[in-house]
Amino acid sequence: MPQARLDPSAIHPQAAHFDWIYYKSWLSLWLHAPDDVLHIHAGLLILVVSAWVLRRPPWDWRPYIIVVAIESANELYDVFQTAYVTDEGNWASAWHDFWLTMLWPTVILVAFRWLVRRGERRALVPDASTVEQRLGEDADVRTDIGPA
Repeated sequence: MPQARLDPSAIHPQAAHFDWIYYKSWLSLWLHAPDDVLHIHAGLLILVVSAWVLRRPPWDWRPYIIVVAIESANELYDVFQTAYVTDEGNWASAWHDFWLTMLWPTVILVAFRWLVRRGERRALVPDASTVEQRLGEDADVRTDIGPA
């Protein structure tokens, strides 16, 4: 049996106010992506855009806080909105969506800081092959200081 497809243009917003649920539903239908996928991508997109606007690296705490704030506002709206009867009007769904949105920004915040510090330490402490290469390149340089 063929599966019924919803047309994104068939969803109409509630009259006289901005309807966030409408736009999220429309985007989900238009992209053919479930809500969970949108949360994952939205978290990364908000992190990258906020890092760009703030001129900070994505692993800085400031872009991360912006993702937390926007996702918190989104989930509070989902829980307390009354325009549509959805399965998002409960705290379990809100925590699930919050967790999905914050997963990769949190990994970036923690792991990238660690990787940057590790890279800085490696740059400060040359390994043996680097030292040997430098000594080999400088072998023709005169090292004695006395008169010739």
